[in-house]
Amino acid sequence: MTGETMFPDRPDIAQDLIGRVEAARRTWRAPAHIREAATTDNFHAAHHAGLADTQALRRLVTKFGWPGRALVGEAGCEAALAIALQADHDPAFQTTLLTMLTEAVRRGDATSAQWAHLHDRCLVHSGPQEYGTQYRLHDGRIEPHPVVDPGGLDKRRADVGLPPQHEAAALLEWRHLAGPGPVATASIGPAPATSERSAA
Repeated sequence: MTGETMFPDRPDIAQDLIGRVEAARRTWRAPAHIREAATTDNFHAAHHAGLADTQALRRLVTKFGWPGRALVGEAGCEAALAIALQADHDPAFQTTLLTMLTEAVRRGDATSAQWAHLHDRCLVHSGPQEYGTQYRLHDGRIEPHPVVDPGGLDKRRADVGLPPQHEAAALLEWRHLAGPGPVATASIGPAPATSERSAA
């Protein structure tokens, strides 16, 4: 199966995932320029929201595996990815999710680009990333986490369906530093890493 599933098997689950990620625009998905000015109460709210969303995803994957296009449609799959990217408090769970997502990509039930984001997110816990999708806020600027073989970065990105790194970085800066309106697939959080999905 490829492409968008017009009628996912579980639209109710899709709506729950999408609703969680939409609600997170006020907490862990807020742009960096807003998050940096957040109060302690805002930070705690973001932390608790992230934990609750991770627990909801854990219950879901325990029953169904990775929530791919067939189960929840493209938007639901993107929402699941957004939540997975923010589960930095549980790297073992992120690794489990990556294994599930890898299998979903093999089935055509998720995209290689989605896999690359979670793959990189798992890598930045212990070393350089491979596809350059993960960023951090440093001295008021968005900068990528270290990348292996920078010279081959755009080729690797193209291989998984990602745009050139400079294009993605420009969109991410616009989203997190310039203060645009809401976007469809943000994945900003209180964790030190931010995904390009924030600017998708």
